[in-house]
Formats: sequence, structure tokens, C-alpha cells
Amino acid sequence: MKLSLIKVIWENIEQFGCEHFILKYTEKEMIAKGTIISLENHNPHIVNYQVHLDQSWITKKLEIKSDENEPLEIHSDGNGHWFNREGNQLGNLSGSVDIDISATPFSNSLPINRFDWNPNQRRDFNMVYVSVPTLELKKVPQSYTYIERDGETRVFLYQCYDFKSYIYVDDNGLILNYPELFKRKY
Repeated sequence: MKLSLIKVIWENIEQFGCEHFILKYTEKEMIAKGTIISLENHNPHIVNYQVHLDQSWITKKLEIKSDENEPLEIHSDGNGHWFNREGNQLGNLSGSVDIDISATPFSNSLPINRFDWNPNQRRDFNMVYVSVPTLELKKVPQSYTYIERDGETRVFLYQCYDFKSYIYVDDNGLILNYPELFKRKY
């Protein structure tokens, strides 16, 4: 059984920093909130985000703000159509169901938790990639392959363009270890 509230702290190994993350389950939705503090090119940043998900882990709304840019808010109908705060469709993101915020490992939980997985099963996704700290949006192809279960840890192979990494998640689909990028501290 999943908890109604999960708290996590991730260390950003690649860039000095960390994230305080909360996932709250309600009767109607899940709300993920993160505060990220990092150092990029000798410049400190703070980013706050909130993601509203339905009970099937489909992103419905993203609110994100960076200390360098105006806040960004986008909405989804859950079928690959995205809209800005004013309700205008963002056609360049069409076909993407999940988001990928560059500065957090939470994003990897979205496609992982939307499906049941069998060993060696690969799934391809188009993601709404949010570059931090600029908050630029673009559609990016990614894939996940379920490798195995090792005790209470599930192992996936993550791929995006030429980048590949094994990622290790708990039973809630939250990252335990994303080698050389993120490591769960709590």
C-alpha cells in the first residue's frame, strides 16, 4: 500500500546541490512538490515546482519557477495536448504525456509508474523537457527498459538520444540512485 505522503531528499551529484521533495496522495489527485538548490557554472539557482497528476500518474498541470525567469505554468488534457496559462495550445509539445524537468530525478517516476512492466520490456515516450534554469520547453524522445527487480529495488535502463544510464527505483517508483547524477539521501 502506498503512503499518503512521501518525503525525499535527493543529492545532485553532477552539480553541487540537493532537492527537498514531497509527494502527496489525495482522493482525486497526486501533488508533487520540489525545491531544488543547485550550482550551475558557478552560479547558484533555486527552483520550485509543483506537478498535479491524476491517479494514473498522468501530468495534468506543471507550475515551475526559477530564480532567473518568470514562472511557467502548463496544462495537459492527459492525451498529449498541452496548453499555456492562457489556454493556448502548445503544438510543438503534442504527443507528449509526461514531463521531464532537467534538475530533478522525480520526472523519471512518471513513465515508470504509469505502466506495469515485464523484464526486458522497453517503452518509448515523448517527453515535455523543461530545461532548468531557463524553463525552455521542447519535446524529447526517451525510452525506458525494465531490467530486473533486486530485492525492493527495480532497475531500468534509461535512454535519451546518445545518453544511457541504469536507474534504480523503490516500490513507489521514486529514484534511489541515478548513477553520477542523483542519489537519494532520505
